[in-house]
Amino acid sequence: MEMFSEVFDVSALVREVSGTIRPLAERRGNVLDLRGGEEALRMRADQTRVRQVLLNLMSNAAKFTENGRVTLDVERTEVNGAPWMRFRVIDTGIGLSPEQLAKLFKAFAQADASTTRKYGGTGLGLVISRQLCQMMGGEVTVESDLGRGSVFTMLLPCNLEPGELAADVEAQTARDETTPPTGEPATVLVIDDDRVVRDLLLRFLEKEGFRVVTASDGNEGLRVAREVRPSLITLDIVMPGLDGWGVLKGLKADADLANIPVMMITIVDNPGLGHSLGAVEYLTKPIDWRRLGTALAKYRAARRQGVRAV
Repeated sequence: MEMFSEVFDVSALVREVSGTIRPLAERRGNVLDLRGGEEALRMRADQTRVRQVLLNLMSNAAKFTENGRVTLDVERTEVNGAPWMRFRVIDTGIGLSPEQLAKLFKAFAQADASTTRKYGGTGLGLVISRQLCQMMGGEVTVESDLGRGSVFTMLLPCNLEPGELAADVEAQTARDETTPPTGEPATVLVIDDDRVVRDLLLRFLEKEGFRVVTASDGNEGLRVAREVRPSLITLDIVMPGLDGWGVLKGLKADADLANIPVMMITIVDNPGLGHSLGAVEYLTKPIDWRRLGTALAKYRAARRQGVRAV
């Protein structure tokens, strides 16, 4: 999955995330607070990845809290004299015991069976969130008291340049097979049940210099992804059988496919859910070809730099 380092407005991002999560929080009778979002804060990092982690942490806080309070607190701080950004997600929910904390960041870990039945699981969300932060040079930590609530903290450097990523990026790049050698056209898998849309995307992407393969439904899309190992996937949501949400979850749960960046292109207007499940871009139909071209340019720039993330 590609990582793109850019300067962005942190204040605008946290307001966007809060707006996305607010309906979920309010459905469970919670008050949602934002602290620090009114300040003009800027940082250099992968905005899509920061958004994805915040959405995951905030949605978990809202899900595991009922008739309580969920707070997103943002502030600039210093670590060894360098500027960092601290995001704290604070809830008054069910909390975690020391035993539960010990296994929280393990794949598919869940507090206990009764919690899973009542609230639903977090799946790989926390595992991936921590990995993304570590690849950006930061970390996710947690403090919690059973029955009293939790505090999840994401700490990231403010001036993250492509060359300043964690040392294991180079090793991850060597392991990653989703990008072909330099000079070869990258392969894009288009998954959409609408033949007209598939044809339009095929022609556009080929003009952009990509090799294109297509799939007409979700199950076929997963099969082709396993066979071809594309460099990039475009994905519709409304499809017969396995829909796009199911495909996206299937991709992220497969160790061989999880690193492939996915662009959602759909009539469904739910970018918050798309980003929280791991999509790198979210475009609504009718397709804005200029915006798609910009997204592809960002993908190419990151690929040329060889900057990758889990």
